[in-house]
Amino acid sequence: MAHERQRKRLRPIGTAPARAKRQVRPGGRSARVRASVLQAAFTILTQKGIDDFTIADVAVRAGVHETSIYRRWGTRAGLAVEACLHFAESALPIPDTGSLRSDLVALLHRLTDLLTSPQGRAMLALGVARDPDSVAARRAYWQRRFTLARRIFDRAVSRGEFPRHADPIVFLEVLIAPLYLRLLVTDEPIEEWPSSGMIDHLLLPFQASASPRKSG
Repeated sequence: MAHERQRKRLRPIGTAPARAKRQVRPGGRSARVRASVLQAAFTILTQKGIDDFTIADVAVRAGVHETSIYRRWGTRAGLAVEACLHFAESALPIPDTGSLRSDLVALLHRLTDLLTSPQGRAMLALGVARDPDSVAARRAYWQRRFTLARRIFDRAVSRGEFPRHADPIVFLEVLIAPLYLRLLVTDEPIEEWPSSGMIDHLLLPFQASASPRKSG
């Protein structure tokens, strides 16, 4: 007992006995609510389109209060674009096949499959809305997608398949533009677009100026 009293007296002033740390579980309720809201939002966006898309409907379907959605996402356009991103992350993953050409072929094939699906048509509807919130949300969406797709070119640069000084975003814009032209302007089937030939045509001058990979 005397030794125990001595240890207590020697504890520095203002310190407290050590307590076991609480373990924080990954995910939790907040993550589940976010996933539920985004899934509900994308389902409604697919069924009704952006014009009839409302936060009230999303709240009912997800089983949360409207105020919680507004507090986290601000506007219906902000919610719609994050719902599209959430869906696209699994529906349109960034390929890693081992070469730049095969990565681009896989990316275009996945994009074609997505754009011809009901979910893709819902995302296209968001892409033509002209209100300021939708325009801002659309720009945020494409910035995020291009940032993710840049990984393809980062790997290609390290393999000596793409020049370090070239802009990969401009390359991607030129590559995917014909698909959206056919969908939104000429109303032609995008499945008939010769994507592999277009990739070869665009890659040719870049491959000529790419730095050869250094040997270890």
